[in-house]
Amino acid sequence: MHNFAGNHSHSRECLFFSARYYFVANKPLKQILEIVLACTGIDNIAEAITLLELNNWDLVAAINGVIPQENGILQRYASQTGPPTAPAAAPPPPPAAVSASTSPSSSSSSSSSAFCPVPPARHIVERQPRMLNFHVEYRTRAIEVVLEEASTVGDIKQILETELQVPVSKMQLKGWKSGDVSDSTVLRSLHLPKNTSLYVLTPDIAPCAGTSLSRYGDCHPVFYIGSLEAASQEAFYGKARDRKLLAIYLHNDDSVLSNVFCSQMMCADSIVSYLSQNFITWAWDVTKEANKARLLTMCTRHFGSVVAQTIRTYKTDQFPLLLIVMGKRTSNEVLNVIQGNTTVDELMMRLMGAMEIFTAQQQEDIRDEDEREAREMVKREQDEAYRLSLEADRKKREAQEREEAEQVRQEQIRKEQEEEREAIRLSLEQALPPEPSEDGGERISKLRIRTPSGEFLERRFLGTTRLQVLFDFVASKGYPSDEFKLLTTFPRRNITQLEPSGTLLEAKLFPQETLFLEAKE
Repeated sequence: MHNFAGNHSHSRECLFFSARYYFVANKPLKQILEIVLACTGIDNIAEAITLLELNNWDLVAAINGVIPQENGILQRYASQTGPPTAPAAAPPPPPAAVSASTSPSSSSSSSSSAFCPVPPARHIVERQPRMLNFHVEYRTRAIEVVLEEASTVGDIKQILETELQVPVSKMQLKGWKSGDVSDSTVLRSLHLPKNTSLYVLTPDIAPCAGTSLSRYGDCHPVFYIGSLEAASQEAFYGKARDRKLLAIYLHNDDSVLSNVFCSQMMCADSIVSYLSQNFITWAWDVTKEANKARLLTMCTRHFGSVVAQTIRTYKTDQFPLLLIVMGKRTSNEVLNVIQGNTTVDELMMRLMGAMEIFTAQQQEDIRDEDEREAREMVKREQDEAYRLSLEADRKKREAQEREEAEQVRQEQIRKEQEEEREAIRLSLEQALPPEPSEDGGERISKLRIRTPSGEFLERRFLGTTRLQVLFDFVASKGYPSDEFKLLTTFPRRNITQLEPSGTLLEAKLFPQETLFLEAKE
């Protein structure tokens, strides 16, 4: 028998035709169930049996009730009153096959019902997929993504790739409660609440030009390791006596001047020594247009549009550039822009000229800072006595505020944990298969579970049900298997230690059993 449930190459139209053919041929129940599972996408045999029972074992009507009619597969067959022509390779079923399970008087009626879809008024089992809402943040943007829980993490990334223009290979999706997950992870397996907040991380590697100068030997300026903003803070915003000029080296591999400038100027002992003593030197590689655009954005933010426009006017063959920037009270100022077509002596003279301007400004800043500190000293002395009297009250108030903040934080954590546990519990509860009826003709196992509070949980399961379903049922009632163990009364056995893929029959929990829950130590 060909396994229709595992053959993904068959179209649903072929599967539907095969369903009609095999039903007429009165094939075994196993084959009929395989057809139902393949045609409808149902992955639970108990649900497939329930679907057939609700449609009086009318296979075509059962499939018609689940597959959406707008796909065009069943519309053509819904209007037919007779059976379709069987494939040429398959012989027509013998009459005995049709009448094997029915009397002669009921054969015609059974065949007729097999090929006539049931009107919409009949009961139909419909599967409503659970939808999950994701709030994804990336830098200053927020994206809302809604997917079925049968989707994967990779499906979320595919949507974000379209929205954010970030390749999936460079995207890290963070914020999962269970830690990092792979792109192939199915969302259903994570037991997520309906609403989940995530955030996207991408590699943000700063193209430092220092690696370019390292090709010319060990003697080269020591470049500041950090962002342009951090380098500006280091150079401009300390004490007046500690401030320095900021030298921004802009490298471009496409310029013919780069080799000469790096090897003869930037790696000269005198230049290296002078820059190290008097400058904070920061480097950036603008060979790629994307890096140059990022530089212009940073310069506009820290130095204003004039600096960015100045850099933009220089052509590739004028690089490398050395920008000498001085910090001022109101705004930063570019004192000099040294191009690549210079000499060591000219470069040293321009650096020294910038230092003269900076030194004069620095002396003025030092005087202003000394006067300001003298005024502040008088004020500090006047405030010292008052400060000491308030110190004890301040510490007491801070301690009380910390205690209250900690209480609020602990309460928020507790609330979030309760919400997460409730979301997981509801997810497990919704994923449970329906409880089988006692008169369904199947092997039924009746389980009675005593909780630590003395209450009893009672439920029927199919004997072929996996132990994992039992564990999920207990967890849906507030007793997860990582906190509680499920024990038999006599002989005492720990059911939670058994393989979850085993069945109730294999675990000897049939036809009925009384279990009890006990908290793990």
